[in-house]
Amino acid sequence: MNNRIGFALYLVFVCSWFLHLPARFPAIAAARVDLLLVCVIFALTLKQQDDNASRTPAEFRTRRLLWALVAYAAVTIPFTEWPGSVAKIGFPNFFKAFVFFYFTAGLVTTPKRLRTLLIVFLACQMFRVFEPLYMHVTTGYWGSSAHFNSWEAMDRLSGAPDDVINPNGLASIIVTIVPLLHYLTAGSAKGRIVYVITLPPLLWALVLTASRSGMIGLGAIAALVWLRSRHKLALAAVVFAAIWLSIPYLDANLADRYLSIVDSHTKNAQTAADRYEGWKVNFRVAMRRPLFGYGLGTSREANWHFGGLDLPAHNLYLEALEELGIFGLALFLAFVGSVVVGLRRAAAALIRAHAPPPILRQLVPALQVLIGMDILFSFASYGLSMYDWYLMAGLTEVIGRLLAPALAEAPASETDTPSVTVQTWRPLPSRL
Repeated sequence: MNNRIGFALYLVFVCSWFLHLPARFPAIAAARVDLLLVCVIFALTLKQQDDNASRTPAEFRTRRLLWALVAYAAVTIPFTEWPGSVAKIGFPNFFKAFVFFYFTAGLVTTPKRLRTLLIVFLACQMFRVFEPLYMHVTTGYWGSSAHFNSWEAMDRLSGAPDDVINPNGLASIIVTIVPLLHYLTAGSAKGRIVYVITLPPLLWALVLTASRSGMIGLGAIAALVWLRSRHKLALAAVVFAAIWLSIPYLDANLADRYLSIVDSHTKNAQTAADRYEGWKVNFRVAMRRPLFGYGLGTSREANWHFGGLDLPAHNLYLEALEELGIFGLALFLAFVGSVVVGLRRAAAALIRAHAPPPILRQLVPALQVLIGMDILFSFASYGLSMYDWYLMAGLTEVIGRLLAPALAEAPASETDTPSVTVQTWRPLPSRL
């Protein structure tokens, strides 16, 4: 009973968190509903029996590394530059991201719950994209702008007024949705209709963000999907046709901005070069406190005080180095590597499994593409205290747990290496 209530409350928390309900409804913010939900769900989750026997060594490793990262971030607070800011703001925000692992791994115990969580998650994320896109079409809303050549500016689509997210953040949402939709709708006529209808506006919104990192992420998704596809020629033709048909509809500023990814002679090339210079500044700032860093959530503050930049590190790995130091970065990279290995093992197990849940055949390739893209996208985006990696880690653990019964039911010939028959030694017959 507690488990069902906990899962239902987790879905409520997902909706509240991603749709920013406290910002939309002041009464929810005043009541601290998100914090109350987290506390209640934690209490319900702790009461349920933890089935350690069903976990694989890879899952134990990922859990241990993540808990080690949490413990390290907490224990090192007194050794950071601004321990008060970390304790009041940085660590609580990190903890809110961490709960996506803990709640997903602890409460998603059946294929039905997994499907329900994915539907709710995708619905919330798609709303976050379509809301500002609808406002753009009906009222001319943009939400943000970019400056180049010191005097020119261009509008960029960002999140809706009640969803405080910049254009790169909106692009990150879109490139998260696309691979999940691509694979999760496979095998269903209704799902494919939804995919075909929603993909064009999603890509249009991505173009309007003018996010070069988002466009690189989309390219990574296309490449990874193409590598996994059995219809490589048809897929390449579709992608080429989409690019060829879209280019004439880009205005001069958008075309110039995307061209600046590969051309250093465009008007937007300087802003691309500034990103690399920013990384150098981030690294110098990090090396001022290389052991324990400045503390969770202090990347922007550190860059302002010691680097002259009023921005957080737009590179997840440099952000982790700034905030947690060398040892914290090593722990985070080990955690990411464990998630990748766990998903690879789940994909291998899926091949051997006997009649696994269909949702797993769709989710595993989706996560493989999503993680591959996210590793690349993280070079141009912060996110140490964001949900992405922690949710993917939780989903990977759920996949391993749901695969266990299917592996147990598989015939021995499918799960085990055939043994070699060894005959008892007998003397050769005499020739005499």
